Amino acid sequence: MQYEKRVELARRIGAAEHLFHRHRIRKLLVGPGGCTHALTPAQVHMVMSIHERGSMTIKQLTQVLCVKPPAASAMVDRLVEMGLLTRVENPSDRREVLVGISPDEEAHIQEIERNYLQLIIDLCEKMGDDHAERWGILCDRLQEVLEEESSD
Repeated sequence: MQYEKRVELARRIGAAEHLFHRHRIRKLLVGPGGCTHALTPAQVHMVMSIHERGSMTIKQLTQVLCVKPPAASAMVDRLVEMGLLTRVENPSDRREVLVGISPDEEAHIQEIERNYLQLIIDLCEKMGDDHAERWGILCDRLQEVLEEESSD
């Protein structure tokens, strides 16, 4: 493929990804009448990262979220205040603190996850089975490429 075509394709993919990101935020974080829920997109990202991986240290969170330690720590503080996260001493290293999902909030986290999956299902239905299947195949390949790149 010629360079100009690759640039145009990159623009189209980038625009679609940006639109998809905005659609996700609007559907998951903005309620009826434009009222936003209590969580920001960055907070949802942090909570879902912890939900997927289990309890983590601040250092691990900074690596996963690509943020600096003060930013991660401040976000954790806010989410602990909101009751979504907990901080506990790391049993294997008392100098470290593990950040985890509050047991009282697990149902809320599962609701966010269900809503996100429903969003994808709705989009797939609107695209039609053929396009949805191709999207799945492309996402599988993208995941492979990104995993290979991150292992380098």
